[in-house]
Amino acid sequence: MTEHSLLESVVHITEERDKRSLGRVLIEVLADFIDFDDVILFILPDQIEPEYIEQVASIPKDARMNRLSPITSDYGEKRVYLDSSMRHCIAACAVIHGDAGGASRVLFPLVVNQKVAGVLDLYGAELDHAAEKMIQGFIRIYCNFVDVLDDSERDALTGLYNRKTFDAKFSDLVVTAGAETSKPFRDGEERRLGITAESYWLGILDIDRFKQINDSFGHLYGDEVLLLFSDIMRESFRTNDLLFRYGGEEFLVVLSLCSDADAILVFERFRNAIENRIFPQVGEITVSVGMTKIAPEKHPSSIIEKADKALYFAKEHGRNRVCAYEKLVADGLIKERGVADDIELF
Repeated sequence: MTEHSLLESVVHITEERDKRSLGRVLIEVLADFIDFDDVILFILPDQIEPEYIEQVASIPKDARMNRLSPITSDYGEKRVYLDSSMRHCIAACAVIHGDAGGASRVLFPLVVNQKVAGVLDLYGAELDHAAEKMIQGFIRIYCNFVDVLDDSERDALTGLYNRKTFDAKFSDLVVTAGAETSKPFRDGEERRLGITAESYWLGILDIDRFKQINDSFGHLYGDEVLLLFSDIMRESFRTNDLLFRYGGEEFLVVLSLCSDADAILVFERFRNAIENRIFPQVGEITVSVGMTKIAPEKHPSSIIEKADKALYFAKEHGRNRVCAYEKLVADGLIKERGVADDIELF
């Protein structure tokens, strides 16, 4: 290990601008300096008392399946139940040493903005003091950089990603979607609802009659609606789904790999959660959703237009509904149009 190699590793971490990839870069850097059997980087969901934690990256890829208790959920494949060692690490905000089937296990808290945001779970030989300190140093660099990225990428009111972040990242997300959906199934692998293809999805969420809320109750209560709405988004979607406030009462979701049926189920579940929540002073509100598959061969503006068109249909046909562009076309309810056509949102 040389001073130059350490500096190169720091550069490697801090040149990454995509938080989803930053975790992978961190464990790749650790692999250059530390001997281990398995390492998994987990992020906590934004919930008060979470029961699970979600994998961001691991070496090897199946480490989670071999070491922990994966959760079979309606969608998503990377959640595991929080075990006692994870809970101890999070509650104490401290490095925890343990044993896992004869191998050493060390858990490191990931602290972002003075809050435990995740856990690095490492298995293998016993770590000496120098190795443990090195890991903690790299984790601090990672967490500090995550905090910097958060400040520049987040909407000031809701804490969700902002429009600037969406505009900067969506083209890359389309490329990522193409790479992920083109991967062949592993031998014997079954999808949650059978052997069905999974895709990334874009959903546009628009609060119904939000202008009336502002006019009737004032902008202070309008902001309260936006805050609670964004909280319900965090509760409803996975940590590896990307949530954006696009502007005003319009929000975007990039849904990670899901089958057609699962994607519709997820957005319907969110629509239901909004409909059944009582908002302070305002009472009940509803949301309309337009969604479309992120097809890697399509231009990003074409994908956004399709979701816009599905949202427009939902607004025009009663509001408080989820409309998938592909299903609307298949049912003959709308016709496919070129990118240049204008879509009016209201």
